[in-house]
Amino acid sequence: MNRLKRILCALLSVCIISMPVALSAVSAGAESIDSMQQQLQELEQKNQEYQDILDKTQSDINEKEEYNKALVSKIEVLDDKIALTRESINDLNDNIEQKQKDIDKANEDIDGQLDTLCERLRTIYMAGNASDIEIIFGAKDFSDFIDKVSLVQTLSSYDKELIDGINVKLEKITEQKTALEEDKAELEKQQASLEEDQSELNELLEENEETLRNLYTSNNNAKNALENAAAQSAELENQIKAYYKDQQDKISQLGGNNSGNSGNSGSGTSDNGESNGGGGSYTPVQPETPDIDVPSGSGFVWPAPGCYTLTSPFGENRGYSHGGIDIGTPMGTTIVAAESGTVIASNNSCPHNWGKNGSCGCGGGYGNYVFIDHGNGKLTIYGHLTNAIVSTGQTVSKGQTIGYAGSTGNSTGPHLHFECQYYGVKYDPMSEY
Repeated sequence: MNRLKRILCALLSVCIISMPVALSAVSAGAESIDSMQQQLQELEQKNQEYQDILDKTQSDINEKEEYNKALVSKIEVLDDKIALTRESINDLNDNIEQKQKDIDKANEDIDGQLDTLCERLRTIYMAGNASDIEIIFGAKDFSDFIDKVSLVQTLSSYDKELIDGINVKLEKITEQKTALEEDKAELEKQQASLEEDQSELNELLEENEETLRNLYTSNNNAKNALENAAAQSAELENQIKAYYKDQQDKISQLGGNNSGNSGNSGSGTSDNGESNGGGGSYTPVQPETPDIDVPSGSGFVWPAPGCYTLTSPFGENRGYSHGGIDIGTPMGTTIVAAESGTVIASNNSCPHNWGKNGSCGCGGGYGNYVFIDHGNGKLTIYGHLTNAIVSTGQTVSKGQTIGYAGSTGNSTGPHLHFECQYYGVKYDPMSEY
């Protein structure tokens, strides 16, 4: 975007330099520049807002994607735990089922033993439902008595062992089944807790994914807005470049009087940097200047350090009014930017670096040159350079070397043509010092 602004400033500055400026044109030009700069600032601000949104949404997306991964990882861990718990519950169900079978089998055994006991009791009952004593004392003889005593003792012992065995077996199986059921209940409780945690995580995951979808939408919208702005800027930049090239072509075709108005030394400086033709009497004629406030004393640095001889002042009458000042310099003297700004035009195409009595036509009379836009309507021009070492669009700082003095273009000897403009109106550069 800064590049676009620099190109726009170059276009406007070249347009203003290349034609006479009337009061209404200056006012309209200033208003137009201010309006365009304001529009560019607003566009830059909008683009910055889009970029901020893009950066913020991308940062949020990165954060939410990491959170998403963490949630998915936790859910996977819970899934594994739930699967293991279910497997344990299934194993317990199998064990409980087996214990129930054991209980059923024990009950069958008990039923069989009870049948045996009942049969024995039935036998006793059939014998007269007598007591053990009656059975014993009902013996026919001593031998029968011994047999009956032995029978009663055997039956009593058998009954006791039978009952005890049944009770122990039932108690053991019942305890085992109860323990298994308790383990199952605990596992089912754990499973319910895990499934509750899983449900909560799934809800968080769903919410996070919804947030991510919204962020993706915002991110794509910001990208589209930036891409559209870039496309519009590129189209406008191409139009400005085409117009700027057309204006540059017109400058190159001006030559002659226009070069004198803009950049001819007209004084003839020698190789030692002193003027050898600018010392006669003359009557300065100020360029026609509209009623605007010309800046002064803004803190410019001298563009040709160490060289302070003016071989041609501002407004010198040459049949036209000289639009800048000529500073006598040795060939190759360092030339610096008078103030920080943006290079809006730079030319290095002139090979005619020697004194001449007319223009070679290069650079519209300026030869090799640098134009710097300092903002707020200020523009400086450095003409007749041996070569420029900065390029269009480059940002330069106050005092930075931008080229070296020479005698290219419409120049009778090595010097620097230094020109200042305020919204396209030329004014005396010495007012800056």
